[in-house]
Amino acid sequence: MKFIGQTDIGQVREGNEDAFGHDALRQVGVLADGMGGLNAGEIASQQAVEAFLAALAREDDSTAQYCNTQTMRQAMVAANAKVHELSLVNQRWRNMGTTLVACALDGQGRWVLGHIGDSRAYLLREQQLAPVTKDHSVVQEMIDQGLLSEEEAATARNRHIITRAVGLEPKIDPEVQLLAAQTDDLMLLCSDGLSDMIPFAAIEQILLQRESLQGAAAQLVAAANRAGGNDNISVLLIQR
Repeated sequence: MKFIGQTDIGQVREGNEDAFGHDALRQVGVLADGMGGLNAGEIASQQAVEAFLAALAREDDSTAQYCNTQTMRQAMVAANAKVHELSLVNQRWRNMGTTLVACALDGQGRWVLGHIGDSRAYLLREQQLAPVTKDHSVVQEMIDQGLLSEEEAATARNRHIITRAVGLEPKIDPEVQLLAAQTDDLMLLCSDGLSDMIPFAAIEQILLQRESLQGAAAQLVAAANRAGGNDNISVLLIQR
């Protein structure tokens, strides 16, 4: 497993509220996007990433090197508990929250994916890119109900309102799934500073034409900045 990540403040924001990390031993990567407009988004995202990875590291059974659906869910719950606890003890951090998306390989050759909010995971396989998470957002619910098209959703005024987040409530309902993995799969985790700024086809083209993971990460961030950089931009590429 190879992990390459890059984050950038973008062209508009005064600070960077994104965070990411990985654990090569347990073959897991995680990315979080602190909620803009709320208190301490940068604290929420960093604490969520650290608590998530720490929860996996505390596993001490014989399969500790692998993540599964149970440990993925537990780690996300632990991240929520940490962020929510901090929001209660520090008035400046009250109501802070963050998205979270994570990806790992289990011991049976499968991808384990977990997410809350609108940070996304995409899978590049056999020269085709596909989204493998669905946003927890008001706009996505409207799409599912047939009230909005994908094209209308891209410019909807409420497209940034999410329906689930880490840290806002004592308990969370993370979405966790399994996908069969193949050799040379490439997983992209990203904040909406990327997915909102670059068309899907452009993301796919950059990944298909990559000369290296580092180069692809840099090109994705640069493309989002050229498009306006309206938000922080973070990507984490995971190559099987």
